[in-house]
Amino acid sequence: MATLSDTPPQDDAPTAVLRAKGVSLGFSGTTILQGVDLDVQPREFVAVVGASGVGKSTLLRALAGLISPRKGKVEIPAGNSPDTRAWSMVFQAPRLFPWRRVRANVELGLEGLSLSKAQRRERALEPLALVGLDEYAERWPHTLSGGQQQRVGIARALAVRPRVLFMDEPFSALDAITRRRLQNELVDLRRRSDAAIVFVTHDIEEAVLLADRVLVLGGGTDDAPAGMRDVIEVALPQEERREQAGFTECVQRIEGLIGTSAADDAP
Repeated sequence: MATLSDTPPQDDAPTAVLRAKGVSLGFSGTTILQGVDLDVQPREFVAVVGASGVGKSTLLRALAGLISPRKGKVEIPAGNSPDTRAWSMVFQAPRLFPWRRVRANVELGLEGLSLSKAQRRERALEPLALVGLDEYAERWPHTLSGGQQQRVGIARALAVRPRVLFMDEPFSALDAITRRRLQNELVDLRRRSDAAIVFVTHDIEEAVLLADRVLVLGGGTDDAPAGMRDVIEVALPQEERREQAGFTECVQRIEGLIGTSAADDAP
């Protein structure tokens, strides 16, 4: 299996901002996912895909340190300054507080950092501008569309200037038109943000559209937990990626891996 961690280190290689080694996950004495090895480099975009129930979101939570692995370890090696956080997360739902205006919702992640109230208000405007909502800073969440609310959630996650941004199927609840628009906006946002991104999705085309690499999970049976099927490098230009000749081929390759996994799961 080809993973980045299998590559011999080079003197000029950048320091990984996230490392997972031999990670196994489970609940109530049952292991559901095992043997995950992953290094994420600065500003890299890694998508995680697999059949439903394979453990994609559970892995994301373990990588973020929200749950502990049964085996192995996860590190976000690089330190962070007192006015930033090492990581932040965007969930499937925006999770905005209805009693706080847009900017106050974005400021939420900044509370507890070494910032004054004035600095928090100023810092909140930067990511709002990145997602095109700076003019909505004083609006109430209920006045925004679903896509705009999710963009506020992304702005809140970016406000802490994370080294790693975790995204758990952030567009899954949106209609197709809004989803495609936010996919395109995320492509543009990557160019202007320093964060590495780990992105869980059930949509293989979305993974190939956005990611530098796609981590494919699968292969679980009644007798053995799922694991890493492969890590696929998406060696396609980011511009107009859907129109590239290799786009469909890459999607079909990943579909084949997941399809094989599904067949393995069948009784």
